[in-house]
Amino acid sequence: MEKPHVSATHDSLSRRQFVKASGAIAASAAALSAVGCAPGTEIAETGGESNDFVVTNPEEGGEWVSAACWHNCGGRCMNKVMVKDGVVVRQKTDDTHEDSFDYPQQRGCVRGKAQQQQCFGADRLLYPMKRKNWSPENPNGDLRGKDEWERISWDEAIKYVADQFKTIIEKYGAESILVGGLASRSEAPYLNAIGGHTSISDSTSHGVYNMPWPQYIGITNMDLMDWTTMMTTGNDRMDLLNADTVLFYSSNPAWSAAGTPIMSFIRAKENGTKFISVDPMYTASAHMLDADWVPVRTGTDTALLLGVASEMLRLDEEEGNIVDWDFLDKYTVGFDADHKPTDLKEDVNFRDYLAGAYDGIPKTAQWASGICGTPVEKITEFARSIGKAHNVWMLHNFGMARCTGAENIPQLFMTITAMGGHIGKPGNCMSSNYHQMNCGNSGPYLVLPGAAGLPVVPNPVEGVIPGPQAWDAVFSGKYHYCGDFYGGVQGVPGEDRTCDIHCIVHDTSAYLQTGPNMKRGIEAHRKVDFVVSKAQFLTTNAKYSDIVLPVNTEWERPGRLDMSNREFLSCASQVIEPLGESKSDQEINTLLLEALGVDPMTVYPFDEKQGFFNSIATSMVMGKEGYGPLVTITEQDIAEWGVEGTPQEGVVALADFIKNGGYQVERKLGDEQSQYIGYAAFIADPEANPLPSNSGKFEICSQAKADGLNQVGFSNHDYKPYPEYLVPEVGYESTFAGGDIGGEKGEYPFLLFTPHYMRRSHSVFNNCPWLRESWPNPVFLNAADAAAKGVAEGDTVRVWTEFGSVLRTAALMENMMPGHVGIPHGAWSNVDEETGIDHGGADNYLIGNHIYGMGVTGYNNNNCNFEKYAGESIEPDCMVDQRIIELA
Repeated sequence: MEKPHVSATHDSLSRRQFVKASGAIAASAAALSAVGCAPGTEIAETGGESNDFVVTNPEEGGEWVSAACWHNCGGRCMNKVMVKDGVVVRQKTDDTHEDSFDYPQQRGCVRGKAQQQQCFGADRLLYPMKRKNWSPENPNGDLRGKDEWERISWDEAIKYVADQFKTIIEKYGAESILVGGLASRSEAPYLNAIGGHTSISDSTSHGVYNMPWPQYIGITNMDLMDWTTMMTTGNDRMDLLNADTVLFYSSNPAWSAAGTPIMSFIRAKENGTKFISVDPMYTASAHMLDADWVPVRTGTDTALLLGVASEMLRLDEEEGNIVDWDFLDKYTVGFDADHKPTDLKEDVNFRDYLAGAYDGIPKTAQWASGICGTPVEKITEFARSIGKAHNVWMLHNFGMARCTGAENIPQLFMTITAMGGHIGKPGNCMSSNYHQMNCGNSGPYLVLPGAAGLPVVPNPVEGVIPGPQAWDAVFSGKYHYCGDFYGGVQGVPGEDRTCDIHCIVHDTSAYLQTGPNMKRGIEAHRKVDFVVSKAQFLTTNAKYSDIVLPVNTEWERPGRLDMSNREFLSCASQVIEPLGESKSDQEINTLLLEALGVDPMTVYPFDEKQGFFNSIATSMVMGKEGYGPLVTITEQDIAEWGVEGTPQEGVVALADFIKNGGYQVERKLGDEQSQYIGYAAFIADPEANPLPSNSGKFEICSQAKADGLNQVGFSNHDYKPYPEYLVPEVGYESTFAGGDIGGEKGEYPFLLFTPHYMRRSHSVFNNCPWLRESWPNPVFLNAADAAAKGVAEGDTVRVWTEFGSVLRTAALMENMMPGHVGIPHGAWSNVDEETGIDHGGADNYLIGNHIYGMGVTGYNNNNCNFEKYAGESIEPDCMVDQRIIELA
């Protein structure tokens, strides 16, 4: 369905009018409802002061253009806008074909429908600017985040930045520049071209799953596609109809991937499939699918899963048909003493560990319940539901993996799945439920994006600082190296290293906002000699910078391809000309390379239009003979585009590919792709198709895993080959004063977790008026916990940890476990400089530098406290002014 929109460029409206237009957007739906307008209506400005916006019904439309929805929610859904006179006036999602379960439309979610506010927002930064009190001679770093801004020219901005880079490198070396990004070793090619920079690596979304588990225990990557085999490890979405039960472990796709994947789960529900949700709260997905809820304290999932494994054994002995002993015998090693891997350094096995043979503690359901808070009867029900007698899809997301002490979860999740025999056969599946790319839909990718073909500029500097240590390292000059999670180097021997950081660069990510230890990060930004950011808005990164370079949006660039799910490749085109003086990353980087004395052609041998064309020309589609060209390209196409290329024959004409906004492979129930079952080849013939582990099987005991974790060096614990329960240094136990469960509660008696939230994709969209009004960003509190502290619905609450303090409005919940505080992930910080309290409710302002085990950032099991705030109540976010910078 089309939705009425209003938008305008900065050039077509005055600043006052532009702000009013932005506000009118949020009110448009209500206005249209009040006057009973048809779907084809739009908002227009009349020019009057008393009633500036009225509803009109345009006789003639503009041009529908496929517009990017590019943010990291995993969707990359269909998004189209109508452009008239350089203004976006309407927006819609996929209507290229009739909708059905077999062949679903690629529908966007509410975030995608607010995308135009990212492009046309009144808070867009359109001109280079610098802090008024910054100069190369006197940076006044203590004023970062407090100073006013002044407009400068691009020539001035590039000269300032290039001169600072040259000076700092000459004095301290290239390693003194820190790029604050998750893939930062490659995201600043202009720095790599002049000597490189120090990088940051964080376990982020995937948590402990970032470790090389294929080599350790045999599971292949349970999120991203294996590009060598062009397939993922779950089952095709049609196989959901063969499942009796679907497990959502720490997974809430209704919020995190709210587009097309939901269709498959709804279809399974209508087919009679039972859903189970394991989470600290009864999620929107659980509600939508009427799932059975298995509540679990955040960060205690290892205890729960051990209790489930123990209960499966007990039930099998008493009732039978729970444990698939044939599967364990044929496809796994290490479950019991009769199936030990040959490379074990000690005589251990998982079953004996469960029985308490090594520590004297049987891992019973009663034992697990005391830690994880899950009632014993729920553990029993969970164990029975995933037993051998049922066809079960075992799906997880990564919230439980973003915790300290979670190192054993991948091995343990695989273990309980193997105990039920739920791998490699119809109706049974083990996979992640993350992003659209394999959110309930795995198998060979039927369509694949091509590449622009730009050269890779390697980073000569080897320094990679773990995220939780990054900001402290600016002060101490020390960190512990443990590899690069996003550079393909994990599980390496850890070693202590030194650094001397004098410059921070924010290029294509938002690590000050989305990484841990934000309060310390602000202090680090105020310490260094120079901070520069590319930004579209006054984000947290930009706010604490000296120079801000305005980068344009994807709507203002030649176009892009995005992988959505395995059946759809989206193609977005340029919507409008760049606003103001904003430039693309490639344009900015080219200017910097020139100023730094490097030939830009060594990094960018062709322009962005050519790169876009290259990516289209090299895109592939699955055919009967394998992969072949997706898009037909003619000599006329090449001439019209004004690019270099070679004609080719594909399955869709270039003009149609552009007009349609991409290409979707039509599916039907029972088609060839429906037969795809993850791990099926291994199950059919494990000798001929071994897994990548040392034994070639799933390793429930793994010496490689123990050795890999032990060499990292963040913990004094001696990791064992079997999955074991570890008491995290920060977690449920540490909510008690002495660390003993059942004792007196300590200074921080609550568990803090940070659920992903419908309003944002990480920190993106936080500033959009529509979403700010629709999703108020509260603090989630258990109703009984709140009542005990005199907190009522809507009260302003202060939440604090040892690292920081934030204010949020209370949302009281009966469907969240007691003892928990939920701060939605990604809110932009808004720190009161006098009190040090963040009024924006940023989750990472509360999270510190804890890092243990394999180097995981503990985003989801921190300790906190809360109280009803005694000061002035905070305003709803939708009433807080946007960060609009007026530049002369």
